[in-house]
Amino acid sequence: MVFATEEINQDPALLPNITLGFQIFDSCCSVSRALLGTVQFLTGLPKAIPNFRCRRDPLPAGVIAEAGITESRAIARLLDLSRYPQISYFPTGPGTKDGSRFLSFFRTVPSNHLQALSLARLVIHFAWTWIGLLSEDSENGKQGAEVVQEQILKKGVCVAFEYTLPVVPNLTITERVVKIIAGSKARVIVSFCGIEVLPVLAELYRQGVRGRLWLYSESMSRIALFKKHAVQMLQGSLAVMPHKEVVPGLRDYILRLRPSNSPEDVFFQEFWSEVFHCWWDASSGERTDLCTGEESLGNGTNAFLSMPGFGLAFNVHDAVYAIAHALQDMVRKEPRGPKPFRNRAQVGIRGLEPWKLLQYLRKVHFKNKASAEVFFDEHGDLPGYLDVFNTRFFSEEDFSIVLVGRIAFSPSPSKELEINDSAILWAGGGTKIPVSVCTQSCPRGSHRAEVPYKATCCFVCVPCASGEISNQTGSSVCIRCPEDQWPDEGQTRCMPKRELYLPFHEPLGAGLAGASVCGSLLPILTLALFVTHRDSPLVRANSRELSYLLLAGLTVSFLSCLLFLGRPTRRSCFLRPVVFGPTFALCLSCLLAKTLMVVAAFRATDPGSRMRQWLDTRTARAVVLGGCFPQLLLCTVWLAVSPPSPGKDTSSVPHDVTLLCNEGSVAAFWAMLFYLGLLGGLSLVGAFLARNLPDAFNEAWLIGFSLLGCLGVWLAFVPAYLTAREWHTAATESFAVLGSSAAVFIGMFVPKCFILLWHPELNTRGHLMRKGKGPTI
Repeated sequence: MVFATEEINQDPALLPNITLGFQIFDSCCSVSRALLGTVQFLTGLPKAIPNFRCRRDPLPAGVIAEAGITESRAIARLLDLSRYPQISYFPTGPGTKDGSRFLSFFRTVPSNHLQALSLARLVIHFAWTWIGLLSEDSENGKQGAEVVQEQILKKGVCVAFEYTLPVVPNLTITERVVKIIAGSKARVIVSFCGIEVLPVLAELYRQGVRGRLWLYSESMSRIALFKKHAVQMLQGSLAVMPHKEVVPGLRDYILRLRPSNSPEDVFFQEFWSEVFHCWWDASSGERTDLCTGEESLGNGTNAFLSMPGFGLAFNVHDAVYAIAHALQDMVRKEPRGPKPFRNRAQVGIRGLEPWKLLQYLRKVHFKNKASAEVFFDEHGDLPGYLDVFNTRFFSEEDFSIVLVGRIAFSPSPSKELEINDSAILWAGGGTKIPVSVCTQSCPRGSHRAEVPYKATCCFVCVPCASGEISNQTGSSVCIRCPEDQWPDEGQTRCMPKRELYLPFHEPLGAGLAGASVCGSLLPILTLALFVTHRDSPLVRANSRELSYLLLAGLTVSFLSCLLFLGRPTRRSCFLRPVVFGPTFALCLSCLLAKTLMVVAAFRATDPGSRMRQWLDTRTARAVVLGGCFPQLLLCTVWLAVSPPSPGKDTSSVPHDVTLLCNEGSVAAFWAMLFYLGLLGGLSLVGAFLARNLPDAFNEAWLIGFSLLGCLGVWLAFVPAYLTAREWHTAATESFAVLGSSAAVFIGMFVPKCFILLWHPELNTRGHLMRKGKGPTI
């Protein structure tokens, strides 16, 4: 303050022809003494007389005070009555409990509230979720702790422990706090304390408790001046301090000072003792560390000169210049004359009204010696800029603080926090960010589950449920995969489900495909055999045209099995009912026609029978067409209204998706099967009625065996189809098609082929015309 005052008095451009003076009063951290000094300023007498101005020397233009929040509030409450300007140089403020502010209070340093916000942002930036919180037993410490706790709780950070340290050291409380710190998982401690934390640090050092990271405000940074073992506990910690610039010329000014040049300055002697740890009082012969006055401030070993901007000097320098610029603005703009003062010599005497200067102080705007703009907002605060320092202690006497970041409370949120993580040297000398959590983040594939009666940061990790994933560490919930996807083995990502269908290349698919092709060759070979022996009695006696048509239908029926294999497509799903339904209806219609022809042939031999007219081939053709037409009509309506289409079944098998053909119209599907059963039933009834006719020409036994085989296949198919899942549905349908086709072929043609190939002696008219009780065909 002295340096700034002398600098202004020597500046011809600032307050020319006006000389600034000052008074210094030590409040000794006492509210009563702070109030006493304030009243003395206002009264002008050593004896405080409230509401009286008895001083003959000029009235001080303003008060620059105070370092304590309680003292600042007491002074502000008194000065605010007369709107007397007060500028604080320390990051505390006289804000009242209801949030209001004193109208005449300013400060050249960011408020304690902003420091608390800065500490909270550091906790959030480094993703620390389990921290300890210490505060001093003062309004400053309690308010700061409340702000930090409020901010971090919004981001899910938990407070492992919170303790208030008394101003007067208490061994019991110190041991209790140390025990809590040593036993807690919290490796980060946010401190809103001053020298009150020294006993705790000393005890931690004595007990060998290491690995704790401290985040502290400027009030705690003063303990670096104390040469204690405890200070080494701050190795690798982070300090948040208001932004400071080196005041140009201040260092040289201090280095030129000597106690001998100012023997009456008791403050300078106290400063000298504090820096060099020596004593001026030589009355006690036991002390050897006496001050000589020749100690050198420039040897680089004292802590004061190593502090950025010499601690609070930058703030005090701005405060003095703010009052000077406000005075200059008032001198320039106020009218000359008897009011408010007759000439410039009376500035600061009886003509100066503090409330008048207050108006100019609110509008003051200038650049300081560091080219930074100084102005006050509506709350009396400067723009909020805070620096983040990394504390590095190499020994009890050798330490430094390194600037590693900056926090700006500005309208641009993107630039609020700028910090160089790689420049930080953490405790132990490493550059890896320490971890401070109650429970390690849950790995991918699991999620957090809260534990009853514990903080939310203390949780257990539970694997994701079936069908869910967690692709980030620390997830609170798991995400369910889409229906066509399934988690991988670690449940960290959703993978496409394996598609299930009946492929051609697998053993079952290849076997069914081979059976289908080979089965289709058998009717073709049989047809060739029948054509070769078309004039033989056996072939002629069994309705050659119906046999040829039946063999062609069986060929197509065998091949229709291929439509149920492979990946279901729109075309294959569409062709299944078109190919199999009418084709097998053709086969059953041929059997029905054969049955009717057998009955008509033997009834025609009766005298006067009119059955001979039914033996015409046109009758057989009409029966076949009449049997196939309803099935064709049904399939046409089915495909026109609700045709089968490819579909996916994602629920039957959790890990896989089944590709299948949706029937479209379930009623049409079962109607098709019912009609096939109806045709088969009519043929079976006809064969049963013709069982006692002459055996040589009687195919009723063969038709009956064929239809009984089909009936057995379809009776087994229905329950198997209804209970089948995945690709087994397609396999069940394939077996049904092959089985029913094989039953008809084996029952109808294998005995005849046996006679044609190996027993031609039975293929004679005489043999076929004989009568007997057993079948010979």
